[in-house]
Amino acid sequence: MQQLNVLRKRIVPSLLAFSILLLPLTACDNRQPETPLTTQPLESVSPPVSGDVVRVGVLAIDSAVSVNERYRPLLDYLEQSIGRPFELVPLSQESQFTEVEANNLEFVTSNPLASVQVRRLYDTQFLVTHSRPKTGAEFSGLIVVKQDSEIKNLTDLKNKKGACVAFQTAAAGCVFQIYHLRQEGIDPFTDFSSFVENPSQDNIVLAVLNGTIDVGFIRTGQLEKMVNRGLIESLDEIRVIDAAEDGFYYQHTTDLYPEWPVAALQTTDPQLATAVRQALLNIPTTHPALMAAKINGFVPASNYEELDTLIENLKLKSWQ
Repeated sequence: MQQLNVLRKRIVPSLLAFSILLLPLTACDNRQPETPLTTQPLESVSPPVSGDVVRVGVLAIDSAVSVNERYRPLLDYLEQSIGRPFELVPLSQESQFTEVEANNLEFVTSNPLASVQVRRLYDTQFLVTHSRPKTGAEFSGLIVVKQDSEIKNLTDLKNKKGACVAFQTAAAGCVFQIYHLRQEGIDPFTDFSSFVENPSQDNIVLAVLNGTIDVGFIRTGQLEKMVNRGLIESLDEIRVIDAAEDGFYYQHTTDLYPEWPVAALQTTDPQLATAVRQALLNIPTTHPALMAAKINGFVPASNYEELDTLIENLKLKSWQ
């Protein structure tokens, strides 16, 4: 009996201690299990990547509002085709260079002269070329005077007042005509009595009509656009100097050159560039985005080597 009491004294405390040890384990077993992170939606774990937005720079010929009206529907089409948001970035003659240099864009479209200059400087890749109604993938520049002007031919331009869009980067709004005149032995910088820049082709034509200047440089289609908008009454108010006779739809002075290209930057994802190229080439001809952009589609990138030659001969920006 005495031995049994001794054994009971030893076992009970041990059982009590063991029970105390089990209490926290039992409490843990009664808690609800935490939801694993893997069961939460992915977007609630990490925010969207800002790089998902595809930035497309477009040279603004008239204004940022006009560029948005023309190109926003096309970017909406690319969003639907590719499944990523596209942002439109209006560019000036200068910012088209600085934005590419800073790698702030994925794609850029501009007049072919500036596009070739950008490609020479920053190794962009041309993907497609714009194709426009009635003229396809080519365009040209005009040298225009008032219908009753005493100027009849190129030699009559000497000592006259002229204007164009931009000396270094405006293709059919300036440089094509400078190149044409140089080939004929006329330099507007030295042979004109004055030669100034005016960023608006509308204003250049109006300045010719009101006599502020004698001669203006504009691109093909500009006069027709002004008639349609009611800015001038008819094409008969203006006369084209040294008009080419090559059967092209619009009257023009200079050689024909390839239209605006769409280019990918050197840092653009190659798969994205391929997807954009295919989407632009495959856009339906009846898509409303084409009407908004005033084009009838895109073709594979044209050959722009003749513009490299022009740049080197005139020693324009990027000529070295």
